Amino acid sequence: MKQKIFLVLLFIFSFLVFALSQLPASVAAQLAQGQLPKNVKLGSFVGTIWQGQVSEVRINRIQVFNVRWSLKPQALFMGKLAGDVKWGNPRAADEMSGNTDFSVALLSKQAHLTKAVMRFEVEQLITQLNLPLPVNATGRVIFNIDEYQSGLPYCQQITGDVFSPNVRVEGLSGWFSIGELGADLSCKSGDLAAVVQPDNLLGLRADVSLGDKLQFKVAGNVKPDASLPKEVHDAVKFLGRPDAEGRYPVNL
Repeated sequence: MKQKIFLVLLFIFSFLVFALSQLPASVAAQLAQGQLPKNVKLGSFVGTIWQGQVSEVRINRIQVFNVRWSLKPQALFMGKLAGDVKWGNPRAADEMSGNTDFSVALLSKQAHLTKAVMRFEVEQLITQLNLPLPVNATGRVIFNIDEYQSGLPYCQQITGDVFSPNVRVEGLSGWFSIGELGADLSCKSGDLAAVVQPDNLLGLRADVSLGDKLQFKVAGNVKPDASLPKEVHDAVKFLGRPDAEGRYPVNL
């Protein structure tokens, strides 16, 4: 009798696993639609919940194309949702792209990322800053994250850096380059923080943080290199009075 019950339970479990493995991603998205924030918009789906693709994900003004994922069913036995996800086209400089391995604890909802790469345009970052003067700039920002552990409000642990290989700015006489910019990432009391590496043409030294409710702050100073156009040196004067070493304050 016990053997028959075991076989019945095994059959039911196997059927449920098979049914879930074949569940279309579009059906799962419709079931979850009511749980998503109103500012999240999803495109069309193909594939299953275990391996699929959505054409577009839009969150406010942020738009990501061609999101592909692959999940590991065995992780569910450990109470986790795990797999890898990729998005965008890394060869398209004007498109957000990236990839990461991830796991999310189903009970605590704590997320863990490894080998994460994220790429986006400088313009998308500028729109989030309250700059004292309007700035038109181009260039790519690349996040390389070895490991990330979520926390409140954003992170508990992170190791990695952010790098922009060539930022170009539009001036009165045309476009010019301010060279490379880089920063080391860390977590400070749950905020996502970055310390700008000082070896750059802007002479920018700053602590950057992203706090609760997307509060973005920059605190530091800047002293442009003599090789940069005169208009750059004139523009930094709007930041305030320089210190004894000729560095202008940056507080955003």
